Amino acid sequence: MTGSIQGAGAATGTTSQAAATNPLSQLSNSQTFLDLLVAQLKYQDPLNPTSGTQFLAETAQLTEVQTITQLSQEMAGGEATGLIGKQVTATGPSGTPVTGTVSSVDLTGANGPMLDVGGVSVALSSIQKVQ
Repeated sequence: MTGSIQGAGAATGTTSQAAATNPLSQLSNSQTFLDLLVAQLKYQDPLNPTSGTQFLAETAQLTEVQTITQLSQEMAGGEATGLIGKQVTATGPSGTPVTGTVSSVDLTGANGPMLDVGGVSVALSSIQKVQ
């Protein structure tokens, strides 16, 4: 399981599109954490069980990944709210450029903060220019 945790850390550096399709990016979900924990217990060798120390270390690593993911989301939310009232240029949902003033931010989106730019909802990651 340790190898998969190290892979999860590497997954946090991928693009947002790859993260959306990568199951390792879902480690911030508490249910996924519990599923991994149950799977480890279910499939471990009863003649060679995981030591308590190793088990606690793996649990701590999963918790660390979860905390880093949450912190990253909170930082993105703060960055997005700082753009309210600013003139921005972004790539719109259809791929066309959108220029306007950010009037509001929706922090509840599954793919990160969404900004209302002149009545068009754009992802924070699509902002190209701030004036």
